[in-house]
Amino acid sequence: MRRRHRDRLHADSTPATPDAIAVTVQEISTLVEIFEHAHARISGLSDASKETIADASGSILLPSLFARAGLASIQKNRGIPLLVDEIGLLEAAVINLESYEGNEVVLVAGYELLEEFANRRINGHPLCHVHGVLAFADEAGETASGPATSSRT
Repeated sequence: MRRRHRDRLHADSTPATPDAIAVTVQEISTLVEIFEHAHARISGLSDASKETIADASGSILLPSLFARAGLASIQKNRGIPLLVDEIGLLEAAVINLESYEGNEVVLVAGYELLEEFANRRINGHPLCHVHGVLAFADEAGETASGPATSSRT
């Protein structure tokens, strides 16, 4: 009896699947350039902690982006998932680059991506996990260990 109650509480508290947009390999490359430049500028001009700098620059997202891009490449998928909430990290990086006198070309690229991503927000896609990495549910298919699992991040 106790177990059923605990399972029911856990199921009820599971968050909804977040929205994601599809980004290209070139856009990931631009995101990496922006996040790395923001990290370098903020690190050089701020005495904030490493964690604060990683958040403010967006560089905290890089390992996840690399994993998603790698999985998408291996599976020959059309796009790489970027959570709608993660667009806020790009916005923070661009704002911080403005404050820390970042390279103008990188700033322009950041603003262009923000505009492009804002246009795509209306076309969110369902997600799943494949080997612990976010992927688009409609492109995940079967893996060697079975079907992909739905995302509840």
